[in-house]
Amino acid sequence: MGRAGPGAAEAGVFPGREGQARQPGGARAGLAGRLSPHFRERLGAEVVAFSQRCQPAGPDPRSGWARSQAEAPLSARPRPLSAAMGASARLVRVAIMGAPGSGKGTVSSRITKHFELKHLSSGDLLRDNMLRGTEIGVLAKTFIDQGKLIPDDVMTRLVLHELKNLTQYSWLLDGFPRTLPQAEALDRAYQIDTVMNLNVPFEVIKQRLTARWIHPGSGRVYNIEFNPPKTMGIDDLTGEPLVQREDDRPETVVKRLKAYEAQTEPVLEYYRKKGVLETFSGTETNKIWPYVYAFLQTKVPQINQKSSDTP
Repeated sequence: MGRAGPGAAEAGVFPGREGQARQPGGARAGLAGRLSPHFRERLGAEVVAFSQRCQPAGPDPRSGWARSQAEAPLSARPRPLSAAMGASARLVRVAIMGAPGSGKGTVSSRITKHFELKHLSSGDLLRDNMLRGTEIGVLAKTFIDQGKLIPDDVMTRLVLHELKNLTQYSWLLDGFPRTLPQAEALDRAYQIDTVMNLNVPFEVIKQRLTARWIHPGSGRVYNIEFNPPKTMGIDDLTGEPLVQREDDRPETVVKRLKAYEAQTEPVLEYYRKKGVLETFSGTETNKIWPYVYAFLQTKVPQINQKSSDTP
């Protein structure tokens, strides 16, 4: 028998009882209605006495964090997506995939805004290690300076080392894995619960990226179609000329997209066979996002929401 769809609980319909609306108060309300007033009063007194006997004696045995959460206002506490899952909540491992320009960064930031996940971007992690001159950052830079792809073992070492610092958290992994060996190495270390794939047509991505211009001094980004400068080719604040990155030139974008497709298709197939791949197709991030949000609510109920507001 299939699972009840989203909203079934609110409608009072549950798996195994399709079409039978739950009465307010459930079976307990019906039972109470059949009891005599004297017995209801006696039963209520015994319940209160029992609950008092169950109170722990002495100092509160909970940890400081747990005690502070219990004493905090309800609005300040992390709220489980499903109260029924509260006792069995566990850490959740999520990966997000998408071609350059697919809106992956925007979707990732929205996910971490609404859900209790630590966001780890492999690109940001790589840049940080190179800037700090770490051993692995220096090693990765030698390949980049030679115009070569960073080997799988180097990227895997970089990411897995950082994930060791997040063992107590649910996390969202962005930009990794990109190759089948990386996916297999990640699987040996962690159980991935779901992989979200943003499927945006390459022509749409090409249009997005080739319309992007930047101000070198500040890093301000303009898009000719969605966020154009007041004067074409000129930075709004400084009046200095804008430039187009080599990576955003039409011929380079086409090469990048083809390379991404060839590199990641085996990864998508790998996760598809494992049954953890969920693909979201569309041309606009704002239209894809509600489906991502709903998916995380209904399919990964162990995640705690930061906000009860809908996106």
